[in-house]
Amino acid sequence: MVLEEEIPKFSAWIGPALLWYLFAGSLIVVIVAALAWLVQSTLYGPLVAGDRVYRGLLAGLGDCAGISLRRIWALSRLAIQESLRRNVLVVLGLFALIVLFAGWFLDPTSVNPGKLYLGFMLTATSLLVCLVTLVLSVFSLPADIRSKAIQTVVTKPVRSAEIVLGRMIGFSIVGTVLLALMGTTGWAFIVRSVNHRHEIAAEDVLENRADDGTTAGWEGRTSFDRGHRHRIDLKPDGSGRTDSTQGHRHDVRAVTAGDATTSRPIAYAVGSPVGLLESRKPLRGTLRFLDRGGRPSTKGISVGAEWSYRQYIEGGTLAAAIWTFDGIAEREFANGLPLEMIVRVFRTHKGEIEKGITGSVRVRNPISGLQSDPFYFTAKEFTIDAINIPRTLAVTSVDGGTRQVDLFTDIVAAGRVEVILQCLQPAQYYGIAQADFYLRAGNGSFAINYAKSCLGIWFSMLLVTAIGVMFSTFLAGPVALLATLSILLIGQFREFIQRLFESQVTGDATIAPGGGPIESLYRIVTQTSITLDLDPTVAVQSIKTIDTFLLAPMRLGAGIFPSLSALGTADFLAGGFDIPLDLLAENGMETLGYLLAFFVAGAFCLKAREVAS
Repeated sequence: MVLEEEIPKFSAWIGPALLWYLFAGSLIVVIVAALAWLVQSTLYGPLVAGDRVYRGLLAGLGDCAGISLRRIWALSRLAIQESLRRNVLVVLGLFALIVLFAGWFLDPTSVNPGKLYLGFMLTATSLLVCLVTLVLSVFSLPADIRSKAIQTVVTKPVRSAEIVLGRMIGFSIVGTVLLALMGTTGWAFIVRSVNHRHEIAAEDVLENRADDGTTAGWEGRTSFDRGHRHRIDLKPDGSGRTDSTQGHRHDVRAVTAGDATTSRPIAYAVGSPVGLLESRKPLRGTLRFLDRGGRPSTKGISVGAEWSYRQYIEGGTLAAAIWTFDGIAEREFANGLPLEMIVRVFRTHKGEIEKGITGSVRVRNPISGLQSDPFYFTAKEFTIDAINIPRTLAVTSVDGGTRQVDLFTDIVAAGRVEVILQCLQPAQYYGIAQADFYLRAGNGSFAINYAKSCLGIWFSMLLVTAIGVMFSTFLAGPVALLATLSILLIGQFREFIQRLFESQVTGDATIAPGGGPIESLYRIVTQTSITLDLDPTVAVQSIKTIDTFLLAPMRLGAGIFPSLSALGTADFLAGGFDIPLDLLAENGMETLGYLLAFFVAGAFCLKAREVAS
């Protein structure tokens, strides 16, 4: 799973986030007040304009502070009834059609069918829910104003802030109900679609015998189902599992007529797929590199990829990637360290492509330097490789002798352990990132994790509704729709602009290659790749300086716009990882902050419009 930035703890995040929110909010208030004063000054003069702006600000704050929950709920019910009159439930029929015919277009033989089905259903749910609430929010209030139906409301003892908040809550309730129904249906569809079983015929299984003639186990293959089959390896007692294919495996149990250790199995029971719909709780470490000579390095080798998320280590050399894990407790990993890893492969020549690229993993004491003998594996693209580091490890000394050591007594030091990855084949490369290696610290519930992901869609729906209602207080329906979509589109580039500004200031082109707007234009004209550094001429330095001044206001402005992609957690769910509660809390607080800002802005805009006059 891609995790370009570590998720901070909520306690460490909330302080700086609150300061930024107060700074951004104060800046916007000052800018809006200055613009309002300029407009009023052209009409009434500077002194009268200042008085009008001051009185308008006090009146708007008083309007927001004097809201009534009873009136808000009455207006919310009115918004719900209006949504039902607009036949909003038709979207459920459209979603049902999508679910019915999705199986025709989704390929169950893909590399990871679980990720495919999850991504499709979450995207469809998010799109439909947000689209429905967007249309309701941007066209409802302008339609009432155009038909003068709003006058029957504002002439009663109802405040402008209550009208805005009532519509936000009403449309949000409609979206919440739709999300609950679609989410439940989508969950059932996903579980049913990925669940499958294989059969094992007796003729597809061969018995392995030891030198003394006793049964050492069985090996064979499963039936071909859903576009794949598995290799199986059973122990003498008839228990075992299949290999990992398409991101999952199956537990297998042999059924014998008599004694399991002496009788040949007469049937095999294959379990449900394991690994497709999971909720892993990872314990992640920090990553550093060794170059091809075994010397410490700040990063790995670049293979020319524009996306620098993963660094590469060269095979057949001393190059290595080293992860340091903290907080290793014996009570939590009593049976050893369940290491899981995602390794990408870059080939300089094809070789024997069906055999894959072999590598090794070792564990080392970070203080004494004592390290275990290597565990060998073959990297598989787009799958998670798993190695269980046992309690008892073999260690080879300098003189060639071998002895047994205990993992927690001799290797783990003060709760820390190092894991060393090397690629063994010359002229081939392993690509890794810090989040690609982790220790499986536990398993969560997939159903609960799915609900967490739907919570991210709910946050997005609330934001879309609030932005739409805010713009509808002073714009016509089509214009409000265009303005809302523009805000959401700009917000999608928020993280990119932030990384681009950081790259420009620090000079680290790996953060966001390509440079600022002028440098990007220069590269397009000269056809220079974004992965190549420009010569440090006077012209280039001038371009970078101008870009820095241009990106500063862009960075400030981009931080104000909400990013729906940042609120989404579908990558965690599709990757099989538990969604951290810290991330949900941070997203929830960010959503709450935006909702408050859009509510206040909408209330002021509607009050300034004087719709009852």
